Amino acid sequence: MFSRIRGRQAHMGGTGLNILKSIAALALMGVLALFLSSHFGSNGDARDLDPQVSAGAASAAVPEAPRATPVVGHVIADADLSIGREYIGKVEPIQTVQVRPRAAGQIESVHFKEGSVVSEGDPLFTIDRAQYEATVALRRADLSKAQASLSRASKYNDRLKTVDKRSISANDLDMSASDVQQNRASVEQARAALKLAEIDLGYTKIASPITGRIGRVNVTKGNFVSAASDPLATIVQTDPVRVSFAMPDREYMEQIKAFQASDAPVYDTTLTLADGTLYESRGTRDFEDNEMDSSTGSITLHLRFENKDGALIPGSLVKVATKPLESHVAPIVPQGAVMSDAASDYVYVIGDGDLAHRRDVTLGAEIGASREVVSGLAAGEKVIVSGLQNVRPESPVRPSYPVIGASKTPAELARESGYDLPAVGQSDDGNLEEGKN
Repeated sequence: MFSRIRGRQAHMGGTGLNILKSIAALALMGVLALFLSSHFGSNGDARDLDPQVSAGAASAAVPEAPRATPVVGHVIADADLSIGREYIGKVEPIQTVQVRPRAAGQIESVHFKEGSVVSEGDPLFTIDRAQYEATVALRRADLSKAQASLSRASKYNDRLKTVDKRSISANDLDMSASDVQQNRASVEQARAALKLAEIDLGYTKIASPITGRIGRVNVTKGNFVSAASDPLATIVQTDPVRVSFAMPDREYMEQIKAFQASDAPVYDTTLTLADGTLYESRGTRDFEDNEMDSSTGSITLHLRFENKDGALIPGSLVKVATKPLESHVAPIVPQGAVMSDAASDYVYVIGDGDLAHRRDVTLGAEIGASREVVSGLAAGEKVIVSGLQNVRPESPVRPSYPVIGASKTPAELARESGYDLPAVGQSDDGNLEEGKN
């Protein structure tokens, strides 16, 4: 009984102690609030407690200007894009003749030296003529016989016409006139047979149909030949000659207007021989094939060259260097300055106040390490070529430009790639004038 009373008293004593602690805490907070209010006053500013806090809050009120991004710039320049290109060409004769016999018989003589140059009309072979001469004599005799018969029939017909009509019948006159016509036809037939015999006799002497170099003799003296025999020899024209080469369809389309305009030259063309010697004679335009080769996607062009010294040998390979006669001046931009998105190709142009502006461009041919600019840029404008990853539209940049001689220009890089791209107005040392901004 007494133990229960003591437990309740102890419990009630603990609860009262907690209540007293809570009242004391509330009183302390009220005193602290009163102290702060009286110390700072109604116009006080808590920021006066810490000068650093005050300065940071003031700077946050005024936004800091964005820093300029360091970039490398490039000045756009015009260049002559009429670049030369090289192809592998093949020397071909303009005319090639395989000498074949047109009359059958034994070869009696050969009149040329193998490998020599023969002129048109020079004798090459002689075939045994005896049989053909006899045939000509026989046909000539047949012609004489036919002419005699015609003469006799004509005279007889003339006499019948002069006699009294009553002494001869109309049938006799008709028969006489018919004999004259038949004998006249016989004369024409004999004359034609004689002509054929003379032609066959002429075929026994084989002459060169063109001027050129003749090759080896395939059939020598004493052999029997006929129209079905293999060629006796081959002659190729060596001056002038033709050089043919295949041009890719894309390059042909670049100059298609010039090709279709007229028969005037399109390229300035030179040849380099197999030993590296530059051929002195300049080529002239001959013709172009009338269709593309579907297997290679190219079209064959043919040029004509003089070959008086015989340096161009038919069948040999040469290096053909071509350069368009008409200039094609356009601005070029380094490929490193060009970026692309779903909309278009674009570059960052450095404008007034060194602000970067996005500019959409239309690009043309790839020229070494550069690209032709069809539209969107002009010579003299400045573009960013390095540091693009940190550039945003209308953001400030701090451009620097390569010192002359410290780096290679796009034109020099293009020339290293096998192209000749002198910038318009560029000096012979190949450096464009680029200064620091």
